[in-house]
Amino acid sequence: MENTAKQLKDLLTENLNNFLVFKKILEDYEQKIQPYELLDILISLLQKKEALSKEVEIFLLSKLAYICENIYEFKKAFNIYKQLFISTSDPKYLEKTEKLQILKKIERLKYVFKKLNLKIEELLKLYTESLETNKSLELLLIERYKVKKSEILESVKNVYQIPVIDARDLTKYSKMPQVLGVKKQFFLDALCVPLKEKETGRIYLVCYDPEDQENIEKVKKVLQLSSENLVLSFAIKEDLMDIVDNYFSEGSLSIPEEVGIEEVQEEEEIEDVSLIDSAIVQLVNFIIEEAYKRRASDIHWESLTGKKGLQVRFRVDGECFHYSTIPEHQKRQVISRIKIMANLNIAEKRLPQDGKIKFRTKEGKEFEIRVATLPTVDNNEDVVMRILGGIEFKQLEEIDLLEENYQNFKKILDYPYGLILVVGPTGSGKTTTLHAALKYLNKPNKKIWTAEDPVEIVQEGLRQVQVNPKIGLTFAKVLRAFLRADPDIIMIGETRDEETAHTLIEASLTGHLVLSTLHTNSAPETITRLLGMGIDPFNFADALLGVLAQRLAKRLCKECKEPYTPSEEEIERLKREYGFHPTKPLTDEMIEKATFFRPVGCPQCNDTGFKGRMAIHELLTPDEELKDYIIKNKPANEIRNLAITKGFTTLKQDGILKVLKGETTLKQVLAVTVR
Repeated sequence: MENTAKQLKDLLTENLNNFLVFKKILEDYEQKIQPYELLDILISLLQKKEALSKEVEIFLLSKLAYICENIYEFKKAFNIYKQLFISTSDPKYLEKTEKLQILKKIERLKYVFKKLNLKIEELLKLYTESLETNKSLELLLIERYKVKKSEILESVKNVYQIPVIDARDLTKYSKMPQVLGVKKQFFLDALCVPLKEKETGRIYLVCYDPEDQENIEKVKKVLQLSSENLVLSFAIKEDLMDIVDNYFSEGSLSIPEEVGIEEVQEEEEIEDVSLIDSAIVQLVNFIIEEAYKRRASDIHWESLTGKKGLQVRFRVDGECFHYSTIPEHQKRQVISRIKIMANLNIAEKRLPQDGKIKFRTKEGKEFEIRVATLPTVDNNEDVVMRILGGIEFKQLEEIDLLEENYQNFKKILDYPYGLILVVGPTGSGKTTTLHAALKYLNKPNKKIWTAEDPVEIVQEGLRQVQVNPKIGLTFAKVLRAFLRADPDIIMIGETRDEETAHTLIEASLTGHLVLSTLHTNSAPETITRLLGMGIDPFNFADALLGVLAQRLAKRLCKECKEPYTPSEEEIERLKREYGFHPTKPLTDEMIEKATFFRPVGCPQCNDTGFKGRMAIHELLTPDEELKDYIIKNKPANEIRNLAITKGFTTLKQDGILKVLKGETTLKQVLAVTVR
């Protein structure tokens, strides 16, 4: 390639005065040489201005501008076309400058454009769309081409040579108080706002257009910001708007210094509501709203020892991650505020307490929060909040059952009476499955009663009762009351004790379809657990229609998952984990037909590669032989082995079949299953 470039330069130099030959040589070599090398050659030739004819000079400048345009150097191309128009008055160059007047505004993204190999027409179309939809070009690139936000910020950083700020990193910054003295609309119009770095005290002036000096100076003047110690930086439009919204909302940017209140002594107890500063109220509300927005199921408020403050963690899709740390001098006020919201005794720190909060977001969404406080070392307390009402209502066909299990589950739901159990650990999606089943059964000719603690999904057509053990309204008492209330179908949220289990069996044998849940690890173990409670095996075998065990595994993000070919070791591992199945073996043909996917990471899934969770199941529907095993009180492994010979698939096998469907990965299935 180097020799080709030298050869072209020599040939062009020799024919500077012969335009037709010069033009033909350049056009012949143009496709054989890299654009940047060609640029160097053209620039060096243009420096020999005295030796160039007017015709050759204009041709060289046109070619130079065209190459700059196609490698996204829009400002350079604009200046050259402008020079050509002045020299020639040719309207085609004026047309070019008008187009580039727009494109030079977005040159900051040139490294992203190069990677995507976007045409000029596509860029103009995207720019027009961004104006029409009021979305930034950066957001359109993220949505349309699945570009990572980090790549966009890196491109801007390289072009402008200034720091870039991602809204996901706002815990590093705090508010500038003077911003709150100016109207919010001013900053939304300017798309420019300051942030203070907590660690260094450095002030960043975050702008969407760092080249708009007039706008930047206006913001500095209004806020009386000195250029000294002020660092110009960039954020995409939507992130900037979020920062401005957070400034003027009841919440805060992460946990700002300015929200702090006077430090209190360690031995001081806060027993007066009036001592809870309004900033603390805003802070707690903000963190709860953030957790809800991020689809968190739990918020963990953890008192750190050694005066290190209060750590806040969110559980999202089954995993905890650190959100922020509240300073030590605010820790007690925050915990007291939570206790006040949950109607708990704020003076009692030695004993665990339980309570509930009805919470409404600024957008008007209402949900319930279960609160549990626990005493920890060094006279501290932890609080765990379970966010309820965030459960997604689903139809029966949407709960990820494989076709055979789906048909079999529908079949047992269609029986007029009997017992159906949905089992699994806490947070395995049992409530979602039960309500999907009830939605399928919910017909005008059926009377359906449910007892739940708490009622997380409200369905029209169901008669739903909230259990309250504090006043003696237990599952067993509600169930007995249901039997006098003319039910067709009964759903009991949880079988917690022997009394409830006995009543369930009685209800299912007296002409009612009964659904309930149990905390067991697998379908066969559920049978042995209930028999261990002293249930009559004959009645139980007669009543039981089926046991559906389930777990939740992380689902691959649909936006960014990528197909790949697994190695021989991975395929062998897959076969080994699936194990032997006499009626449904995992064949080579099934593996060959499958498309395997792996996680990548994109803004939609917070760069994790996974978004949401999917259920994996095992459905045990006993026939006469299995019922005989139940009557004989056989161990769980014997029940499982017999069921497998009749087509039963285990949780792990069900998960592996979903790996073959491209919905999750083997690692995620193994993380939630044993057998």
